[in-house]
Amino acid sequence: MPIPFKLDYVIEKTLAKQTNSAARTIRRLTGVKLSPSDAHAVWPLLLEHKWYLSERLRRDVGLRVAAVDYFENIYQPLPIIYTRRDPLPQRLPMMLPLSER
Repeated sequence: MPIPFKLDYVIEKTLAKQTNSAARTIRRLTGVKLSPSDAHAVWPLLLEHKWYLSERLRRDVGLRVAAVDYFENIYQPLPIIYTRRDPLPQRLPMMLPLSER
């Protein structure tokens, strides 16, 4: 009996559910909304931060406390990068050379 779908499809859907799950969990714990790829990248850092805090305080701090602490004190979102479609902000007069003011 042939399999009605390919294994790659199943793997892709399973991994997509895991990344969406990380984004949902982070949002539920902290209120921070991240894209699925960002959440997937941040999740191991959250777990490491939880371990670090627990070791420093010599008790289990819990995932919510560690996640909130991580986003308040450590996490730095990537800066916004302008593309050609997004015009650069207009230059203020104080940014212009003296000859152009």
